[in-house]
Amino acid sequence: MISQLLAQRAAEANPIRVGIIGTGKFGAGLVAQISQMEGMEVAAIADINAHNARYAYQSSGAGSEEIRTAEMADELEDAVRAGRPVIVEDGLALTDCESIEVIVESTGLAEVGARHAFQALSNHKHVVMVNVEADVTVGPFLRRTADAASVVYTMVDGDQPAVTWNIVEWARSLGLEIVAAGRGTIYYADDFEGTPETAADRFGFTEEHIERRTINLKMFNSFRDGTKAQVEMTALANAAGLEPDVRGMHEPAVNLEEIPVRFSLKEEGGLLSRHGVVELANSVADDGETMLPNALKMGVFAVVRSDHPFTREDLASHGCHVGGDGKNFLLYRPYHLVAVPAPLSIARAVFFGAANGSCAPTATADCITVAKRALQAGEVLDGGGGYTVVGQCEKAHVARQEGLLPLGLAERAVLKRGVAKGEAIGYGDVDLNEDSFVLKMRRLQDELTE
Repeated sequence: MISQLLAQRAAEANPIRVGIIGTGKFGAGLVAQISQMEGMEVAAIADINAHNARYAYQSSGAGSEEIRTAEMADELEDAVRAGRPVIVEDGLALTDCESIEVIVESTGLAEVGARHAFQALSNHKHVVMVNVEADVTVGPFLRRTADAASVVYTMVDGDQPAVTWNIVEWARSLGLEIVAAGRGTIYYADDFEGTPETAADRFGFTEEHIERRTINLKMFNSFRDGTKAQVEMTALANAAGLEPDVRGMHEPAVNLEEIPVRFSLKEEGGLLSRHGVVELANSVADDGETMLPNALKMGVFAVVRSDHPFTREDLASHGCHVGGDGKNFLLYRPYHLVAVPAPLSIARAVFFGAANGSCAPTATADCITVAKRALQAGEVLDGGGGYTVVGQCEKAHVARQEGLLPLGLAERAVLKRGVAKGEAIGYGDVDLNEDSFVLKMRRLQDELTE
């Protein structure tokens, strides 16, 4: 159906015009994927580094002489309407451009992502939110803004939260209970204190690869130190109505066949105190160094439960690993394809007004701020992937009760006291950046929650 609707838009010379904010690895990959499609085009790119934006266009077939740079709103509008690739520095310019239908926010920065998404939704544009850092901080407020404007605010297909949400939605639609859902990780013993300087070696990136794929090492370090997985599972929790069983989740070292066994209730021999949780399945053995032979790695999963004997028989006899008391089954995908299927989220928003998972108006989980090392009073926090803190997924009501600082507000916050390694940081422990847009939005969101 989507292919037919895209073909129709192409035949009518009326492609879906997409504005992409941020052309790091994901944004540039999305430009590449859309360039191979009909009925959709990257109408404009915003990036504070014009080189990245230009490189993304050129890598996907645009000639250097075709690419425009716009400084005024009318220049941007004229280029978009004429179908000429155009670059701007300010992402807000794309959110104000009348001819752009969908904004893809892929900067990875909570502060700027919140501003871009809010402005786009207020201007009645659909928003595909690659920026999970902003989503886990103010997603409920942005969802309410989208609903009020009758547009779609959605996670992005291809990224692990939305890919997992697809499995959860499929299972729930069939009447299966969600025991646990989440993603695989590759988390070594020394990763917790990883820094951006060491991230390139950890992932095997060469200087050529970093340049060619416009890789942000701080962002990739957030994968290494565990923050990104915690952020992503917070986003999944809020879209699927799930919670972490414990702060930071259990994240056991498991092979595929062990996932439905470990992610079952304690009385069934598992780890969980309840059903309906988000989790992580680590692919590194308990020694912290050895890769498990049959692990999920970077795939996604859901452990589902059925009480009907026919369904249990079919799931077991057609390849699902079984756990618990024989009623829990593993559904999984051994991969996620990042930006490759991302255009499908754009198309679903435009054609069907549907989301690939969207944060509920009231959050069930929060990603809190935890000290990566012993920190001293006066130190300035630098957010996920940096040198000072990591994120951990916590139940939203616990985070509120304990006054814990959301990770998305940690950037540029100044510690008022010393904090031990692994200690959760509270609002009362820091002086916040009072000029922050995302802080103001979060306070409004919290008022709506109370």
